[in-house]
Amino acid sequence: MQKLAFIFFLLGLFVTGLLGTETRLLFFWPGCLLLGMAGVVAVLRWKLRVRFQPNDWCLLTILGLAGYIGWRAWTSPVEIYAREDGAVLLACFVAYMLTVTAVSQSKWRLGIVCVLLVLVAGNLTAGWLNFKGRWDFHLVPGFARSFPPGRIGGFFNNPNHLAAFLSFASFLSAGVMLFARIHIASRLLLGFGILGMLTGVMLTQSRAALLGLAVGAGVFVLLSLWVVWRTKRKLFIWLILALLLVGGAGAGALYKVNEDSLLTRQLVTPVGTDVRVHIWRAALAQHADAPWTGVGARMFYEGGITHRDPESSALTGDSLFAHNEYLQMMADYGWAGLALVVLAVLAHLLNGLRFLRWFAAERFPATGMLGSNALALVLGGISALLATLVQAAFEFQAHIPVTAVVGAILLGLLANPGIESEVFRPRRIWSLRFLMKVALLAASAALIGGTVVFGIADGYAACARLQSSQKETAKALRNFENATRMDPRNAVLAYQHGVALMDSIRQDMTKDTYLRTVDASLKELTRATTLNPHNYLYQLALADAQDAAGKHDSAFQSVQHALALAPLYEEPRLALGMHYHRLKQYEQAESAYLWAGQAKVLNPEGTINWQDNYRELLRQTALEAEKERAARRQQQGR
Repeated sequence: MQKLAFIFFLLGLFVTGLLGTETRLLFFWPGCLLLGMAGVVAVLRWKLRVRFQPNDWCLLTILGLAGYIGWRAWTSPVEIYAREDGAVLLACFVAYMLTVTAVSQSKWRLGIVCVLLVLVAGNLTAGWLNFKGRWDFHLVPGFARSFPPGRIGGFFNNPNHLAAFLSFASFLSAGVMLFARIHIASRLLLGFGILGMLTGVMLTQSRAALLGLAVGAGVFVLLSLWVVWRTKRKLFIWLILALLLVGGAGAGALYKVNEDSLLTRQLVTPVGTDVRVHIWRAALAQHADAPWTGVGARMFYEGGITHRDPESSALTGDSLFAHNEYLQMMADYGWAGLALVVLAVLAHLLNGLRFLRWFAAERFPATGMLGSNALALVLGGISALLATLVQAAFEFQAHIPVTAVVGAILLGLLANPGIESEVFRPRRIWSLRFLMKVALLAASAALIGGTVVFGIADGYAACARLQSSQKETAKALRNFENATRMDPRNAVLAYQHGVALMDSIRQDMTKDTYLRTVDASLKELTRATTLNPHNYLYQLALADAQDAAGKHDSAFQSVQHALALAPLYEEPRLALGMHYHRLKQYEQAESAYLWAGQAKVLNPEGTINWQDNYRELLRQTALEAEKERAARRQQQGR
């Protein structure tokens, strides 16, 4: 059973690495299913063969953090947003628990590194395809990568997240290459692989990842030198020379090869004009709404719009994330959430350093061997964790399933690094192990149940969106009906279904069919705004349906609600003008259109805008004025 759990765990990690590479859950569900099965199998075994005991204080901090995040997600105002954080949280918790228990033996943990290396090879191959011009490459047929060309992404939509993943893998590989008990040929292959990973990071042009790499590399070198100084001092000077020669030559070569691309990135988006500053102001403004417990899971989806910085460029798109995991945590989960994260990270880092001290003080004198798989993974894990903590100040890789799961595995490596000592004996906390097992069972079952229900509903919705883009309206509507029937509390699906119904209206429809379609759309959009009253686009779509149904007063109220949610945006002001325009209240429509032209955030180029609607208003009023003059002349002629 324990081996079976290990196999499911590796499969779950592999599938998550292939598909769980973006923020939406659609492609993450297969990985959730496999990780959930691994957790269930492990709990059914109940008493696993654990060679070393995990640190109970590390387990306690993780249980506290997971419990708080889970509770806050459960009480968040928008269920579908909280569900995204909840699925990632459950997967990370299962991965963490399996790492500290079922996969506690270091030789098994090398299997995790092997899976990561296979994923690295796949990502670099996909990055090569990006570099050859296929910038929209996606592993799943029918879907495309939406990130602009110029920076490789591999299986990831965002190149910054590929850089975070490569950073994880490179540090773990460096630890295994230098300190694990492996063959010399394997060390050479790992060395070439690390060079490939570093090249990949350079080609992503992620400045935050490069900064994290520099910090992680510094920590890795210092810890490695300390371990060698405490164990085999004769190797100390040679290790310094090797690190200086190899590290300096490698860093110089990588920089020279990628110098042009990095300079181009700096010229296009200088650090001093980075939009992140404006995004961080919005996150701080949302944090001020509920400073202690936060507004709710992933509510920055809406907070980034409502609290948008007025000084940001009018053409800058909406930011769904704060591009700073610490500010995102403060905005969504408050000071309490951030404090628990800091506590958990510190507990695990200290336990990893404790292992290094134990290894130098007890393990090496007893064996005389510097080579150790556990030592390799702990050195790589600490360095990788610190590198990603630095990058997290500028990115949101903790919201990407695969990088979040690998981060949880790193914490698991540090929570149970392999200490076996009377001096460094871990302290037990009463009933904690039992609670962790119960929590593992609940998390695993929730992953399986969520995949069966929500995953299938997401699959129906994805098919519907593809069919809508291919003008297969009838099939798309059927699939949307299936999706909303399976997942009735999903505000996104209700909104997409309602919009699809409105888009299906044709001029050749009979009156009865038209009224039924409008009524069905109105019902779905009303449900969407009930489930998520914080999205201004939902309110505007509802206003369109209400106008079509003749409920003009309700439509006006919906537009007013949207204006309150997005006070700086052109779209709700434009919708107000269109509402007056439909009612032929031309003076109010003109004022609303001109007001839309003064918005701080303009609609994207190529979409509907206030100028086109204002021109149509002028044309329509001119035609009606001409008709009135013609009618008066005709009456005078009589």
